[in-house]
Amino acid sequence: MRLHLFLDFDGTISIGDVGDKLVGTFGSFDILHNELLAGEFTVAEYYRRAIASFSNNATPEAVDDFVQRQQLDTGLAPLLEWSRTNSIPATVVSDGFDVYICPLLKRELGTDDIPIASNTLSFEGGSWRPAFPGASESCSCFCASCKRNVILSKIDDDDVVIYVGDGLSDVCAVRYADVVFAKGSLAASCTEEGIPHHTYRSLTEVLIILQRRMKDNDFPRRRQARLARKRAFESE
Repeated sequence: MRLHLFLDFDGTISIGDVGDKLVGTFGSFDILHNELLAGEFTVAEYYRRAIASFSNNATPEAVDDFVQRQQLDTGLAPLLEWSRTNSIPATVVSDGFDVYICPLLKRELGTDDIPIASNTLSFEGGSWRPAFPGASESCSCFCASCKRNVILSKIDDDDVVIYVGDGLSDVCAVRYADVVFAKGSLAASCTEEGIPHHTYRSLTEVLIILQRRMKDNDFPRRRQARLARKRAFESE
């Protein structure tokens, strides 16, 4: 048995949703996001429309300046240090974009060696172009980058999945997790679906709980998560 730590980025690692702020700063957020929540198009289509709405002010330099003004949870570095010390692989799983995730993590951690699964955003021919390398037709998750598939690709049958998240893009993923940390709409969804979870406000709280559970060797596999993973493996 091996422990694996999976961390959402926007609203979990970051203070607030950087992706939403990015669209709100350079494009049209409110109308498109409301249409997304109303089910008028997929998450990937929302991103395509949102990025297409960017103004001419969204130069690479302006976007980089925006990124560098964003703040991350100060508990991130200690949490990842704990995971490294205890030989627990950690992966960032995000439905956001590498254009802000990568530089912010490197700024905070001083390294870029943590695995990241996310959408990509590149500046080509004078405009921004999103891509979705983690898209999946085998999962109905509210994501353009399937977090469930990242989890399944990283673990063995007997492993324990620890997941930390906060929003709609995490709802599917936590069904496959054994130990769940949830806040915001994710916590409400876990309560509604009967998924046991720790509520938290900061990653410092997550670390304290994990340290206690490590001391007590308290990392049982959750039966429903194990069955969900088995069904997902069999369907691939």
